[in-house]
Amino acid sequence: MSTIKDFRRDTPPMTAQAENTARARLLAAAREPGPRNGLRRAPRLGWRLAIAGALAVAVGTGVVVARDQPRAVSVASVQELGERAAQAAYDDRGQVPDPGQWLYIRELQAPESEDGGYGVDVSKRAVRERWTSVDGKQEASLINGKLLVQGNHPGLGAADLAQQPITPDGVLAKTRQKLEDMRMVSATGPLPSMDQRLFQAVYQLMGTQALPPEVRAALFRGLATIPGVSFTENVADADGRRGVAFSYTGDSARYDLILDPVDFRFLGTYGVTVKDRTTDYTDAPNHVVKAGTPLTLTSRLESKVVDGPGQR
Repeated sequence: MSTIKDFRRDTPPMTAQAENTARARLLAAAREPGPRNGLRRAPRLGWRLAIAGALAVAVGTGVVVARDQPRAVSVASVQELGERAAQAAYDDRGQVPDPGQWLYIRELQAPESEDGGYGVDVSKRAVRERWTSVDGKQEASLINGKLLVQGNHPGLGAADLAQQPITPDGVLAKTRQKLEDMRMVSATGPLPSMDQRLFQAVYQLMGTQALPPEVRAALFRGLATIPGVSFTENVADADGRRGVAFSYTGDSARYDLILDPVDFRFLGTYGVTVKDRTTDYTDAPNHVVKAGTPLTLTSRLESKVVDGPGQR
């Protein structure tokens, strides 16, 4: 698992042999299976991270290597992030689900604030298990030991997005059409813009669906074309892993889709308010949400295809 210390860009060109060696090391490390049983017992929860030292640079590639282990791939723009993530999607074939199957997801998250406030308590962590249907229409979770099945947003699955054309414009058009068909109602103020809704829908798809590589690649490239989407380096997920994120800043909040900075696999999400906001509830007193209030913080621990909700 990688942490980012710095990015060094002004380096001389490397030889072809050295470049091939660095790339081979990066790919080999990226394909090593991670721990699957239980939570990692690393003291990295929250915002304080131990930053590793003794870095050596694999010159010319943007890959920073410590003790022959890949550290991070630097990106210069959101378009470059989209392209690198898209290329990495083709290397991660994953398990191809059958119709009717479900994706089991175990994640670490900051729980909702207990003081009646708005947002999450980043000083605490809880493990959440959930299941999403391959068709994208249902989500199941355990509530007080009972399995609750309900509708899933945005209601798209792999089969919908895999219809031709599987292009950045094509997958975004399918997602946009689904959003336009919905009747959206906000209990806390004006509806977000279509660009923000589109980003959040892709954000949801990436975090909850088992998507084929060509669909994930198209979505990554498409994210970079949505107006207002940028990239943010050195963003921490709920497990303390540092990554690079696709970010969207709306009228009052920023949301990050966090990817591993080496192999660009999905790590987790983060959301935070960027300015004070007053909620406009119709059935409760209004509430002032201060800038800097964390709205969500998650970390993907495990995911696999199963035959039905409740299975692990």
